[in-house]
Amino acid sequence: MDSPVFSSNADIKEFLRPILFGLTEEDLDELAQAAVELAFPAGAVVCREGEEGDAVYVVIQGWVEVVKRLDEDNHRPLHRAGTGEIFGEMAILQESVRTASVRAVEPTNVLRIAQAPFLTVLGRNPSLGVRMLVRMTRRLRDSDQKAIAELREANEGLRRALEQLERLDRTKSDFIRVSAHELRTPVAALLGYAQMMRNDRIVQGVPHLRELVQGVVTSTERLHRLFNSILDVSRLMTGEVDIVHSPVNIAVAFDGIASEFEEALAERAVTLGFVGLSGLPTYAGDPDLVYKLFYHLVNNAIKYTPDGGRITATGRMVDVPELGRCIEVAVEDTGIGIAPQDLDLIFEKFYRTGELALHSSGTTNFKGGGPGLGLAIAQGVALAHGGRIWAESPGYDEETCPGSRFAVQLPLTQDS
Repeated sequence: MDSPVFSSNADIKEFLRPILFGLTEEDLDELAQAAVELAFPAGAVVCREGEEGDAVYVVIQGWVEVVKRLDEDNHRPLHRAGTGEIFGEMAILQESVRTASVRAVEPTNVLRIAQAPFLTVLGRNPSLGVRMLVRMTRRLRDSDQKAIAELREANEGLRRALEQLERLDRTKSDFIRVSAHELRTPVAALLGYAQMMRNDRIVQGVPHLRELVQGVVTSTERLHRLFNSILDVSRLMTGEVDIVHSPVNIAVAFDGIASEFEEALAERAVTLGFVGLSGLPTYAGDPDLVYKLFYHLVNNAIKYTPDGGRITATGRMVDVPELGRCIEVAVEDTGIGIAPQDLDLIFEKFYRTGELALHSSGTTNFKGGGPGLGLAIAQGVALAHGGRIWAESPGYDEETCPGSRFAVQLPLTQDS
């Protein structure tokens, strides 16, 4: 469509007459003389978003599409304009840059009328300006309705996808819980037999055999702890855990934890210290769950603290507006820290930060492997007791080791 459609200004004037009805002959003559006919192949850009609005356009024949840029690779179609329709006037009336691009859908001819003569005629014909504003309002309304319909459809799709993901998550969780429950019983039996073998006099008398049996015991104990952790997470996440309120001495609990990790701490020259725990009041909570809460926090600190580092558990009393009088215990380390984007995610089950030694033989080794359940259990226990837990860290850096701080607040008065 390289050849022009109109052969004279008179032809242009007659084309514009029904489109801009109500104008005087002089105004039509002025616009016809200012109009320039342009031809665009399919896909060509007539005017581009962000450019200054210096002209209006009228489609002579063909189709153009108005599109809004969303990002580098995506554009959203707003509307189409065909023969006799005006576009590009919004930027002129608003005295701003173009807010959308216009491109030819097929080979298209348009009239381009420069800003100055168009505004001159428009100033002499207020009714034309009103009609143009009404047309733009209708176009914006149609575009909004289309966007709302698309948004509603997208939300419905997201809702269906979320429901499917929730079903899949429940199915996965149910499978893991049932599998862990079914496997824990034979593993417990295996652990018992292995411990009996380790204590047998014949095994004790053969160093090589004693070492092999000890390896079986250690691995079986680790497997048994894993199954227990999976079941703990399952019960805490589904609210199936029953809290048995009994007096809990936080300092005594940490003494037990220190004893349990004594060998691992000594092997890696990591210091575990306590500040203010002995001055805390007795807490009315579930002794087993509270122990697991702080056990996993210390275990996590050991895992992410390099050899020779330091871990400190600090206790104090605080008043929290939402919770009232609380016991606050913070476990702080000199480890590799946590990236800001991971501070909330680390409490999700199976989530682990950094590159772990996936084939590590122990969860207390530096960056040792593990199922990623400890912090999820800690959070579940804190919430089950009506408290809260959070993590703080300047950032993640394995060279400078900025460290991390995990704080737990447990209210002295809990809702029954």
